Amino acid sequence: MLKFYYNGIKVDGGKLEKCHYSSGPYTRESGLTDDTISITARDYLRFSPAVQEAFVVVNKTDTGSDIFDKDRIRVSPSHTLYAQVKAAYEAQRAKRIAQQSTRKI
Repeated sequence: MLKFYYNGIKVDGGKLEKCHYSSGPYTRESGLTDDTISITARDYLRFSPAVQEAFVVVNKTDTGSDIFDKDRIRVSPSHTLYAQVKAAYEAQRAKRIAQQSTRKI
């Protein structure tokens, strides 16, 4: 079972797979709606097989040409886990807003 946190995903209570969330606007050419949420792995680590089973994971790493990419997932509103992903995204946004409000300039 996947559980989504503001800073990552856990599979069956295991180790936190660190990631961050973002959302649109996307270009018209991408075909994504603005309420699509992107999940990007942190530290160039790959998502676990359980996460890869639940989503389409894209990684365009090409070691032959020394191009390294992070795992990326796009979650559309029609996905069965969208509500949980959106809750984690909103929690991340709230945490960032709280941190920014306490910073002194």
